[in-house]
Amino acid sequence: MNQRIAAFFLLIVLSPFSFANTANTAESYEHLPDGKLMMGEKEWVRVDDINVIAKARVDTGATTSSISAIDIKAFERNGEEWVSFRLAHDEKESDLMELPVVRTVRIIQSSAEGYDRRYVVEMPITIGDVTESTEFTLRDRHHLNFPVLLGRTYLKDTAVVDVSRQYVQPKPGKLDQ
Repeated sequence: MNQRIAAFFLLIVLSPFSFANTANTAESYEHLPDGKLMMGEKEWVRVDDINVIAKARVDTGATTSSISAIDIKAFERNGEEWVSFRLAHDEKESDLMELPVVRTVRIIQSSAEGYDRRYVVEMPITIGDVTESTEFTLRDRHHLNFPVLLGRTYLKDTAVVDVSRQYVQPKPGKLDQ
């Protein structure tokens, strides 16, 4: 009898932990009451144009988001500036992509002297159940841990960050092909 009571007691005491572990299933997306996405300092991102899932670092100190790219070459198409590039990280590369240049930015880094000019393109990404088009600077990030850095231009009006948390949103699946 005492064993049954002890087992029942353990079930009641431990049951909140079992519910807490199921809180982030593929169907549970965390939003604030105003609809904004809740994010941690690190999140999974699907780059929709190439259907690739990648880890992203959320950086509230960065203005513009950045994505790892190589073979970056500007060219003109119909009087407009375009750029060709391959997304690349961890020895994986996408096919050659071509997108219009939204603008170029001048990046000043505290770790280096001078500045760097980067092309900015716009691409859709998915985090949790939210797909948004956002601007990315193109930069070779192969030496960094995260191929994607999400800055304030993405976060504004879309998400709120709790830097004490990581991977708040479920990892997105690949798009059906």
